[in-house]
Order: sequence, then C-alpha cells, then structure tokens
Amino acid sequence: MSSKQSESGIVEAFAAISDQTALDYLREYYGLPAQDGRAYTGSHFDGLAAVSTNRITAEDIIAVACLSVHLPAPASVEVLGNKADDIAELLSEIPNVNLEDIPLKEHDIYFGEGSAAFRLWSLLRRQDGVGPTTASKLMARKRPGLIPIYDSVVARVTGFRNSAGTWRAWHDALSNDEALKDRLQQLRELVQLEGISLLRVLDVVLWMDGKGFEQPERIDEKVGV
Repeated sequence: MSSKQSESGIVEAFAAISDQTALDYLREYYGLPAQDGRAYTGSHFDGLAAVSTNRITAEDIIAVACLSVHLPAPASVEVLGNKADDIAELLSEIPNVNLEDIPLKEHDIYFGEGSAAFRLWSLLRRQDGVGPTTASKLMARKRPGLIPIYDSVVARVTGFRNSAGTWRAWHDALSNDEALKDRLQQLRELVQLEGISLLRVLDVVLWMDGKGFEQPERIDEKVGV
C-alpha cells in the first residue's frame, strides 16, 4: 500500500505537548493516583484481562465498548461465531510484538496487503457496520503493542485524512525517532504504567489533547491502513 500520509503529524503533535501536560493526561485518563474510580472508561481497554491471545471473545467486545465503540449485533455474531476460526487463524500469524521493535524495512512483511494483519483488517471491515475505528480497536485489543488505533480525534490532531497509510505512519514515527521512544518510555515509567505499550501511551496522550475538538466520526469506506 502506498500513502502520502506522514509520521511527521504524529511527531509534531506529540512534540507540541509538554511533559507535564502529557503526565497530567495519562494520570487523568488512568485515574492515577487513585481518584475514587474516576478514570476514563477507556482505561479498562487495557485492564480487562484477555481470555485468549488468538481469538476475539466477548471480553474483547466489552473492552472495545470501553472505547465508546459498540460492535453491531450481526457483526458480533459473525466475529464470535461464523468467522471465529478464520480470525483465530489470522491472529495466530500475527506476532504479539511491539511496533517500535520491528525494523522499518520489514513493514510490508507485517502490514503489507498479503500480510495476516491486512487480511484480518479486511475481514473485519467486511462485517456489517464495522468501520475503520471499530476494526482498529478490535485489532489493537488483540495486539496492543503492534496495531494503532484509528479514530477521528487522533486523526484530526495528527492530520490524517483517513485510515489509509496510518500503519506505516505510526511505524515510521516509532521506529525512526529515538527521542520519541525515550520520551514515551520516561512518561510510562513516571506514571507507572507497566504493561501498557508505548503505542498506547502515545495514543492516549494525543487523544486527550484532541478530545476537546471532537466532531462526529467521518464515514471512511477505504479498506486501507
């Protein structure tokens, strides 16, 4: 897949946020220190224990709902039933690794049109009512360090026009910019978010920064990432 969308939007948007503000965002989002349960519901996306590594389960659908996305009933039936084995086979081919650990030269191996990740994306997008945001959140639930979440808030902050090319843009940013990785690692350590991927830390900070400008989700018919 080719895309003119660039990692620069991610890097520039994150660079514009001060360390103190980023720390405040993360603490607010995850309810840290303890704030009488006042964490964002999205914090449970990371915290709900996964029942299976290679199968989408009801717990995963609940976790995605914590990110304000509700899988339509017909799609849920397909994902949990008729398409469950196909999804499991594809997930078994997608390594549970972190995006920043994959050399950029291997991008197409992991994300190209023949890859298991792209085929799973395409399968999910074919389900009734599953757009790019829902598909990305389901996949990110199963591979949280590898698959970026796509939504209108972060898209607006980073300048993405649609979902096409976003996997490469996130990969470019995390694999090319050591300063970005170091800063994310420091933020994660300071907030004590062990077990949360750098990709998710970055996503949460950008989303928190942009949430005040949220507008209705655009319909994106592209099957591209």
